[in-house]
Formats: sequence, structure tokens, C-alpha cells
Amino acid sequence: MPKLLYRVGYGLALGLASAGYAAAQAPADSSALAAAVAGAGEVYARIVRPESLLFSGPEYADYVQPGAKSHPFFLDAAPQPGTVVYRGAAFGDVPLRYDLALGQVVASYPGQAAAYTLVPGGVSAFTLGGHRFVRLVADSAGQTLPTGYYDLLLSGPVSLLASHTKKIQRTYVQQELRLEYGQTDKLYVRTARTTAEVSSLKNLLALLPAHKDEVQRYAQQHKLSFGAAQQEASALAALRYYYTLLQ
Repeated sequence: MPKLLYRVGYGLALGLASAGYAAAQAPADSSALAAAVAGAGEVYARIVRPESLLFSGPEYADYVQPGAKSHPFFLDAAPQPGTVVYRGAAFGDVPLRYDLALGQVVASYPGQAAAYTLVPGGVSAFTLGGHRFVRLVADSAGQTLPTGYYDLLLSGPVSLLASHTKKIQRTYVQQELRLEYGQTDKLYVRTARTTAEVSSLKNLLALLPAHKDEVQRYAQQHKLSFGAAQQEASALAALRYYYTLLQ
């Protein structure tokens, strides 16, 4: 492809994809923005080609063993339209999967089965299934979270993040081997001074000394539970209430 044509096509695709990415963050009832996202997806399918920097990673090979009862991906094994900020450029309506077992973001060509792993160092953020992920890099002193992708549940002076991982579990049911991917979720709170895992209300309150008593009363009144099934929702509710106290 002539260099000039490549630059024009690539610039157009990038511009429209960026518009789609911005639109994805706006209220869903905006018909103009919805049309922009749809348009970006159409042009993306026509213009993005193998030479695009978006598909510069290695080929992704399906490694799931036959007979496995589940899959290693976040939410769904099938590619879902998402957005990704890759090497400083924002792309919209990209068929994405997030492999929780390998910690890799996987992109597919539109309408094709071929899939590629996006180079981790190039991905700064992506969205998938209504979730926003950011890539954090640990410092040499080990004072931050391990390097990886984190589900940004709430951002602000006190941010709430989640890590999602999967591991293959091998069990025998009536002498028959059963393979299943089990998911582990962990919650983290980040403040200006510290980052800590949150597994209980006590952990959370320790990070909110200014309004500890108020948040504790709110949690008791609303019967917030930090069991595995309710942990994320309860932490979100408590922190959102905490923000109202800061106003």
C-alpha cells in the first residue's frame, strides 16, 4: 500500500475509532453519539488491516482442552465489541476477549476467526462488557499492585479496583475427570497514601479514618455484606456514600 494512502486510511480509522471510544463513555440515550459509534465500527471493519499497529501482537492459539466445562475468559468466551487504548491510540468497536488465565487481551479481525494477543506493554486501558480495565505497573519497591489489568469500579480520591483471575481445576466426578476454570476476584482500595486489599468492612473502614463511624453506621443500616457474592456491590455502596460525606 502506498505510504500516503496508508497514512490517510490509518488516520481516518484512528479518528473514527477515537470518536467511538469517547461516545462509549457518554450516556446511552444520545442518538448522535450512538450513530458515531456505529459509524466507527463500520469504517473500522473496512479500513483496519493486518498492517495496523492494533494487530501487531503474536497470534493467539486456543489452548482450552476438549471437554472443559467452562472457559478462561472474562464474562464470555466469544469476542465482544469493546474499546482499547493501544500504544497511545484509542480504537472502538474492536472484537475483544480477556483471557483471565493468561492475563492477556485478545483481539480478533472483524468477521474472521484469527485472533491476536495485544502486547501488554502497549495496552493502557480497555473496556469490555460494561467494565473498564486499566493496566497498572508495579514499582521496583513493590509498593503498588502487581503489574496487570484491573477492573476500575470507582475512580476518585479513593478508588476501588478488582482483579479477576482464572485457574484450571481438575476434579473427578464418578471417576471421570472434570476440567473447569474457577474464577478468583479480589478487591483493592487505592488512596493517595496506600493500596490495600479489601475483604471485609473492617479493612475498608481502616482506609477511611475521616468518616469511619458514619460509613460503619451506613453499612449496618443497609446490611452491607462482604461475603464473596456481595463484596463488590457492598464496597461500591459504602464508598459512594463516603463520597457524599466529602461534599
